[in-house]
Amino acid sequence: MIFSKDLLLQAFAHAQFFCNGTELNQQDPWDFYYQNNETSVAVDSRILQPNELFFALSGNTTDGHTFLSQAHKAGAAAFIVHTFGKQEQDLLSPALIGNKLIIKVDDTTQALFSLAKAWRARLSCPVVGITGSIGKTSTKEMMRSILQHAGIRFFVSHKNQNTFTGLCINLLRVPQDCEVAAFEVGISKPGEMDIKADILQPTLGLVTSVAHAHLLEFETLANISHEKRRLFKHFQAQDVGIIFGDQPLLTDAYYFHPIAKFGFKTKNQVQARKIKIVTDTTTGACSTEFVIKWYGEKALIQMKNNHVGLVHNALAASTIAYFLKIPFATVIKGIQAYEGFENRFETKPIKGSRGVIISDCYNANPESMKAAIIAFDKMSSMGKKIVVLGDMLELGDKQAFWHRQIGRILGKTETIAAAVLVGENARMIAKTAPEELEIAWAPSWQEAQEHLEKLLPQKDALVLVKASHGMVLHNIVDAITQ
Repeated sequence: MIFSKDLLLQAFAHAQFFCNGTELNQQDPWDFYYQNNETSVAVDSRILQPNELFFALSGNTTDGHTFLSQAHKAGAAAFIVHTFGKQEQDLLSPALIGNKLIIKVDDTTQALFSLAKAWRARLSCPVVGITGSIGKTSTKEMMRSILQHAGIRFFVSHKNQNTFTGLCINLLRVPQDCEVAAFEVGISKPGEMDIKADILQPTLGLVTSVAHAHLLEFETLANISHEKRRLFKHFQAQDVGIIFGDQPLLTDAYYFHPIAKFGFKTKNQVQARKIKIVTDTTTGACSTEFVIKWYGEKALIQMKNNHVGLVHNALAASTIAYFLKIPFATVIKGIQAYEGFENRFETKPIKGSRGVIISDCYNANPESMKAAIIAFDKMSSMGKKIVVLGDMLELGDKQAFWHRQIGRILGKTETIAAAVLVGENARMIAKTAPEELEIAWAPSWQEAQEHLEKLLPQKDALVLVKASHGMVLHNIVDAITQ
């Protein structure tokens, strides 16, 4: 973002601007600190970088106005506030901050949205929005790998920052000379996608899939599908929506713009064939091998993972790459170089050389839980294989049904010896799990860790940890890994 007077006036038409202790007249020339330089924004004074704009947001438990002094010490270039009483004036006195801007708005959260929209309007590069019930972050990170290999100037949103605030902050980090910008777009309630699409205005959008997530709010898969597809609401005739072509909820809808499809069926423009798990006989490491068919071209790809779900994400990312005019050879290199992402089927060594843990505990719904268990079952191991499965949250009145379904999935596996179930909902898994499976139950991650420690052999263990993020099972991973 370029910190300029015209951008600020475009975003904050009714704000008051203060510099050196006096209010600025919009018609007069302005001379303020760091003007016309490239910068970004922050809402947390602890991670604010020098010369960023600090938005004093008011939340349920904290008020950013109480951290204005910390933001100043961290080197903020400007302060966006919605109240400017005596306390704020003392914290931001002219003697203290000099010619740095103070911008008073009616609502700092809405002001953040407005600034993001104003900067988005100035971007001329393709803007990619990635949504879906499963695989948003992994698809986005595969895009990062592909773009790195393409050698172009790009921006990809940080980690899983897909909330309203995260989306705006990331948009405002896009540099002026960016050639491609890609963002993860998450939703948890009806109506959210409309607002996020208004802010992001993507020119290329992707729906990875629709799955049983956030059913407490959306009630049905059809409602989830409708909400996800609202990502395309501002599309023009030249803009392209990309969908999972194997899912009727997405393919049977009517679109007013071009649609591209990826998937495992032959009807899709981008598809995967001949998928197989390959095990290195020396190291025991697993990889996934498949043939990708990509708009008339095809190639053999070997990914550094054995999770078939990542093949799905590779197809999604490569379809985006096609419309960004990235050469097929570069797409292949980017996919094969992808190493994985934090807590997304991430492999870590267990302390004491007792084995390996697969951390897949960022989030969970019935479809992703099933895919993770199947992928884990196919992994080769010299020792005991254990799953630690926690509650899948926000499933509404179907939560007991879906957890019992996971027990039935475990009954179809061949290599899993033991399970630690965490939470009241996960307890239902035991009702349909096979009798020969060694099962322990715990109400919390702390007690689950104790059960896991007792189940672990002295060496060669292979452990999968999977649950919704709210179950905080990443604490188990952190506790027992190096």
